[in-house]
Amino acid sequence: SLFLVASITLSCTSIKTEPQEMQRGTMDTISYFSTTTGVDRRALVYTPPAYDAGKKYPVVYVMHGIGGDENEWQRNANPQATLDHLIADAKAVPFITVFPNGRAMNPDNVPSNPFTSEAVAAFAAFTDDLFNDLIPYMEATYSISSDRTKRAICGLSMGGGQALNIGLGHPESFAYVGAF
Repeated sequence: SLFLVASITLSCTSIKTEPQEMQRGTMDTISYFSTTTGVDRRALVYTPPAYDAGKKYPVVYVMHGIGGDENEWQRNANPQATLDHLIADAKAVPFITVFPNGRAMNPDNVPSNPFTSEAVAAFAAFTDDLFNDLIPYMEATYSISSDRTKRAICGLSMGGGQALNIGLGHPESFAYVGAF
């Protein structure tokens, strides 16, 4: 399935050499207003090669670990190249990937101690931010299917815990859930 291929491949660190003719997707930083925190928040969004706003795409929300933010996956892996290869090798259908900051707090940054009660509470607050702010923003801005069978959430470490809590707690919203 889309989710299993994406989660297994995102956790891999070796990427084959990219041929020049391979189409590439786009990785952009977006900003959306969060009613949950009262401030603008950021996320990275991968759109597949030949993104077509007239087509509805599946979406995967990928969560980071406790000390990370929306840039964690890009800092420590190469998700754009991985996703490009999955699609180019026909191992996955084209899909949109969202890398949010899973800590919904004001200010919207990584605290020096991510284990304070305020920082830990911000991980729980992300559920409200996701459903009230980020998903509506993504569906209004990108051509994303709102069908739960086309939506996945996964994450690493603390983000894996978030993915399990959010995804299993909201089966009406997520058909695929994964933690690693």
